[in-house]
Amino acid sequence: MARNQRLADAITQRGWDLRRFAADVGVDAKTAERWVTQGRLPHPRLRDRSAASLHVPAGVLWPDAAAPAVGIGELVALYPTRTDMAPATVRSLVAGAEEHIDVLAYAATWLWDAVPRFVDTLVHKLEGGCDVRICLGDPDSSAVALRGEEEGIGDALAARCRIALTYAAPLAKAQPSAVRRSDKILYASLLRFDDEVLVNTHLWGNPAACSPVLHLRRADDRGVAATALESFERVWAAAQPATA
Repeated sequence: MARNQRLADAITQRGWDLRRFAADVGVDAKTAERWVTQGRLPHPRLRDRSAASLHVPAGVLWPDAAAPAVGIGELVALYPTRTDMAPATVRSLVAGAEEHIDVLAYAATWLWDAVPRFVDTLVHKLEGGCDVRICLGDPDSSAVALRGEEEGIGDALAARCRIALTYAAPLAKAQPSAVRRSDKILYASLLRFDDEVLVNTHLWGNPAACSPVLHLRRADDRGVAATALESFERVWAAAQPATA
């Protein structure tokens, strides 16, 4: 049985540890630990009690326990803003990726702050056989200029795009095809780590850091995560080499 990361994240977001959670629900700490580490399914009464304690619907914590609403089975977490997502979550996703790491964003310079030695890690993943693709905004494009205007930061976004391309240069040196720049308007920033997908929505006039993030887990080729990845592929196919 797989680890229940949703439950683990909900406990952390509540500011509790396993003992505090177990005490609030009224079970032994070892029992609660098995719910998280072994993916054990609690009795419906305990699922409801846990949901009430954590302020998270039981269908989100245990999506396979009943017939959830369409699409909820993919939802691992929903963050009100990107800054509400713990850096440790991103570090864990990067570390765990073995087959695919995809990034689609205008700049995403925050990744270099959230993940120590981020580009070195990407190069290491690439050398280990992981397919790594980083698609950043073309600093000279009208899409970047418009986004900067909408956010009220003017040329600052284009400057961040140039910084991001500089940060990604070691990856482009290791494999030139791994880094591209795009002139397309983005309606969301997309980060993929194998089947884990982060969708950082773009709201008009709102910085990406202050906009919601959906953490999705792709279950098949028909869900929300798969649709997001199809969008990545379309942008990637139209993008230009970073050094062009």
